[in-house]
Amino acid sequence: MKSYDVAIVGAGPGGSHAAKWCAKKGLKVVVIEKRKDTSKITRYCSEHIILDKDYNGDTIVLEPAEKPGTDGFIPPNPHHKIRSTNFGWVVDYKGALCPVTDKKYFSADLKSFAHFAWPDRRPFAYKYDKGTMIAGVLAEALALGVDYMNETICYSAADFKDHVELKCVSKGKRFKVHAKKLIAADGASAQLGQTLGINKERVHFVDALVLAVYMSGVHGYSPHDWCGYWGSVYGSNLAPLMGTGPSEHFEWADVILLGHRQQLPWDSFHYFTQKSPVAWMFKDAKIERSHSCNTRAFSPLKVPYKGNCLLIGDAAAFVETQAQGALNCGFWAADAVAKELGGQPGYEEYSQTWQKAFEFHGDGMKQVTSGYGLVPYYTDEEIVYLFSLLKGVTLDGSWSQYKSPRMMWGEIHRHRDRIQQERPEIWAKIQNQQSKTLEDSMSK
Repeated sequence: MKSYDVAIVGAGPGGSHAAKWCAKKGLKVVVIEKRKDTSKITRYCSEHIILDKDYNGDTIVLEPAEKPGTDGFIPPNPHHKIRSTNFGWVVDYKGALCPVTDKKYFSADLKSFAHFAWPDRRPFAYKYDKGTMIAGVLAEALALGVDYMNETICYSAADFKDHVELKCVSKGKRFKVHAKKLIAADGASAQLGQTLGINKERVHFVDALVLAVYMSGVHGYSPHDWCGYWGSVYGSNLAPLMGTGPSEHFEWADVILLGHRQQLPWDSFHYFTQKSPVAWMFKDAKIERSHSCNTRAFSPLKVPYKGNCLLIGDAAAFVETQAQGALNCGFWAADAVAKELGGQPGYEEYSQTWQKAFEFHGDGMKQVTSGYGLVPYYTDEEIVYLFSLLKGVTLDGSWSQYKSPRMMWGEIHRHRDRIQQERPEIWAKIQNQQSKTLEDSMSK
């Protein structure tokens, strides 16, 4: 049986990045991954590099090696770079890129909407190929001597005083792996945290069903826009979203529906594309590909470690940490493990950085509720009225699910006297909304 300084479960962006930096620090590393090929993304997840200042604790800079072509897309190039401003790491990325320059939140009449964009039209995000990025980071780790066990499931872990024992299975063969430290980077709804007893105090909010449908031939679609549609008229209490297609087909639209057991995403998709005010966009559309996932939303782990074990990225989060957040978690985790092996409190330092970096540890979750819990709390007509107050206003270009609602509601609150005079019942709802919880907004 081989023994390691650190075992990393999960070869996504966080796990692969942790492996690379652990190896750079001279540690003996093994990565255990259930998939055969991590470059193939088989479930829906965000594939955007987000450029918001201090988003998820860092300001990411994307440095394309080429300028956009006539179609506005940046072709693949092995010299594209994704750079961390705050922590100094750099990831080489060789895939294609699509700049995202506009975000629009539409109300039921499509005339009243919130618009987010920078005056100079610079991108606030880039659609990219997550699989290509992961493959590149993992290849760097393997070149540094990291052992890699793909098509392997780690189904249980036991923490002892001086090591962790992992029970694994690969192609029907069961075996054990010993390591001094464990980094669990196995993603949202993962099991290792549960088997180790780290997750037992987490509060379960809701099971979220997510569907993404890539479609060609969508009228009025722009690959450089990110759009949301608020109102029961669109067939869902959770706003349908439309963004950019996969890297090899940016010309396809990405239609994203969130739901739950009482409001299934496929039902919402059919309503949105066939009966809603934007059904005309899909009259000649063709479904090219679809992805889905079922994510269990838990309260985030403020202290994501116990004994020799550290949970990073989505495994300890409330919502997706995005690729850049996961990369940071992997980078911090490598430093934490190296310090722990040297007798220093690396895990405690990781926890402090983790808590400061991700806004969902504070009031961020309530801000998300205030921004995205519009339906069915407000009627379609009330949403039209609220969004009409934003007419002629372009808010700062921001992707952030925390900052965007704050900016939107901040602009609406500038009209508080007018709202109280014209629509006192809406003002009463706004005041009452502060007491709503995340579970309330997603369970109706």
